[in-house]
Amino acid sequence: MSKILKILTIQNSKEEKFLRTKSDNVLKEEIKSKEFQNFLDDLIYTAQEVLTEDGYMAVGLAAVQVGVLKNVFCILDEHSEKFLIMINPEITTRKPTQILGVEGCLSVPGKEGTVSRYKKIKVKYMDMNGVIKRKVFTNQESREIQHEFDHTQGILFIDKLVD
Repeated sequence: MSKILKILTIQNSKEEKFLRTKSDNVLKEEIKSKEFQNFLDDLIYTAQEVLTEDGYMAVGLAAVQVGVLKNVFCILDEHSEKFLIMINPEITTRKPTQILGVEGCLSVPGKEGTVSRYKKIKVKYMDMNGVIKRKVFTNQESREIQHEFDHTQGILFIDKLVD
């Protein structure tokens, strides 16, 4: 049975230091392990169940935010309304058009700010089964992926505020 994982926040200095650490790539053989598959289920379950202080649902969650330094995150697929896992994601193409948008983060409670993100990106990643995927994402999904990808690099949205 899946469980809700503790979300690290910048309100704790040790947790903030951890959040600002670059994540390690997941090894292909690790993906199929029962332990890692259970972790992915818990990550998705946490993203589905947790709410921000303002009552908003999560649209993405990175492993580092729950204390695991692995290059993996999930985002809410706007078409299926299910969470999509991305393992070892690489943003391979960024179209030059950027758009401003307001972002918040479970790891930065009570704070929102305007961030510039690419409107359209192409991402190469592995799914939950270790299958390599390549897909183009636009608009909100593109923003979500860039936000979560930044987490895997130890970057928080507050580092990119344009205000």
